[in-house]
Amino acid sequence: MTFIIYNITAQAANSRYNNGSLPTRIVEVANAQSRLPTNKLLLPDWKQISLSQLPGINQSGAIDGSPYNQILGYDISRTWTVGMTPDEYLKMGDISEALQAEQFSLQAIADITSIDLTNIALSEFPLIEEQTLSHLANVVPQLAQTPVKDIQPVTALLETKGINPANLTLSQVLKQYQIGQMQLKEIDLSKFSLTSIPNLETVPIQDLTNWMNSFVKNVPGLGQVPLGLMPNPIIEIGNLVMRIDAVYGTAENHRQNTISGSDVQGFSLPCTQTDCAYVELDDLENVGASDRSSLEGKQWISGKYQEVEGGWGILKAVNNGREPTGRLPFGKAFKVVVMEADETTDTVDTALYFRFCAWRMGCTPYFIGPIPFFSYKVNALMFVGKLDNGNEQSVNTTSTPTGAKREIRNNPNQNSTISQINPCPFTSINRSKVNQSFSGVNLQLLGNAIAEIERAGSGDYQAVGVYTCADNGLNCGRGLGRYQFMSYNLYAVNLIAGKPGGEKFLNQVRQGYQPTEAELFEFFPPADQDKAFMADIANKIQVTQGEIDPITGQLFTGERLIERVAQKHFGGNNSKVDANSSDAFGRLSLQDYGRTVLALYSNNNSDNGTLTCIPSLTFRYMNDTPNIAN
Repeated sequence: MTFIIYNITAQAANSRYNNGSLPTRIVEVANAQSRLPTNKLLLPDWKQISLSQLPGINQSGAIDGSPYNQILGYDISRTWTVGMTPDEYLKMGDISEALQAEQFSLQAIADITSIDLTNIALSEFPLIEEQTLSHLANVVPQLAQTPVKDIQPVTALLETKGINPANLTLSQVLKQYQIGQMQLKEIDLSKFSLTSIPNLETVPIQDLTNWMNSFVKNVPGLGQVPLGLMPNPIIEIGNLVMRIDAVYGTAENHRQNTISGSDVQGFSLPCTQTDCAYVELDDLENVGASDRSSLEGKQWISGKYQEVEGGWGILKAVNNGREPTGRLPFGKAFKVVVMEADETTDTVDTALYFRFCAWRMGCTPYFIGPIPFFSYKVNALMFVGKLDNGNEQSVNTTSTPTGAKREIRNNPNQNSTISQINPCPFTSINRSKVNQSFSGVNLQLLGNAIAEIERAGSGDYQAVGVYTCADNGLNCGRGLGRYQFMSYNLYAVNLIAGKPGGEKFLNQVRQGYQPTEAELFEFFPPADQDKAFMADIANKIQVTQGEIDPITGQLFTGERLIERVAQKHFGGNNSKVDANSSDAFGRLSLQDYGRTVLALYSNNNSDNGTLTCIPSLTFRYMNDTPNIAN
């Protein structure tokens, strides 16, 4: 089985990042034993994702490290709050085994992240405060032979003791005066740059005293280094990809054919009690029971409802030695956990859990989480990683229920980008936005109707429209994707600009650049296109149903509401009702576009529930702005 970078496909579109803003990539899964065509898989692009870019943690917590700190020589005590990113609560010692980031020098970090060390104050590297002058002279190349007058912070430190070193080198001053144990924390380091200590930027972080105790965020630029570019990079471990055949909730029990567990108890740990929610996985054949293999019907148990034994060494007892059941498909840095398996929507959420470590003396269980990761729908492909017969064998134990309660989620996407930019907060139990109606309009069917016109012969989610300008030249760009969202549409801009390199991408398109399919998928993938459309179209419905139809003299309702909303999508929010004007192709007038969308919508209409919208300040702001959408 091999992985090849590829373009967008339907299978990949069934999975997405929970927060909708992190870089992903498509790989082609070629299975030599499969009679089916090659499949496509959505994976995180670790060469563009750093610790500071991962979503914020969803649960606050703290640990008291006092029983361990003296033995470890390292403060394991920690507090984290909802919304913090991993670089804010992980220390260098925590990620040493998994990422080996301590091998970096500041210059190596700067080379990757393009930060300018001359513009960073020495005070932004707190670890330097703990170094004695003797230690700096030993580990910084050529520093001992450098005249003290050329080491500005050291000169300032010596002046506080009334020492004027004249032209003496640091080595000579250390011999002449008893200052070897002095530390730079005795002066204000905000006045000096990182480069004010010559060659400091070349020193591996592991050569500095107490490096393990430094938070990742306190090493300039380290939080922005992509995880795939660490000294020990995050990669896929193994190459097994499976198809989600079904999802089952907490009513399930006694499940034996599992591929989840821990690195302590193995990754085929059965769930022999209650609350055995799980994802059922099959191989890629998908040809039914007539062609079963050893991979048919594998069960990845939910770590929200089942916990297992974890951790090792002196820190094994933290959190009572328990962690959510799951897998390590990307190595030891974090654990991937199935969370909520929702039978009503055929979807499943996953999350990441981190751990704290004391270098070579042990690690806690993986219990620092959850951090939102991928969401999947049935029939999506899921990266499982390596199934090694030796490692998969579990000891004669089982997972135990966590006692967690199944949540009734008013908004399944409450952490996603659509909630952040959508002026109409949707409320409906156990339903996805794309399967619901808003003010009597089925959003998914309306989207399908619009897409059927926009994508004709253009490539669906990969479609890139012609370059055009609107609003007297104030807004220029291209239609992007399935719904041909203009690149200056507020919803598209919010989603694209939030990605690394997104602003540059938008500027290029604004100036006429035609993006490739790969670039479109990177900056405006299918999940984002759907989110932007649902948010934008709901806003148009909300506004339009409060406007007077000049034909009827009444508020827009029913079929006329659908026609007018479609016209706004085609011609902009301020376009004239039922106008005969058209786009650059002259393909349809505004009036014809609205009627065509209505006809396509009516042919397939079926109500899937209702939604309510509560206008907010964001809604009023967007409603009052000049039209720039589409």
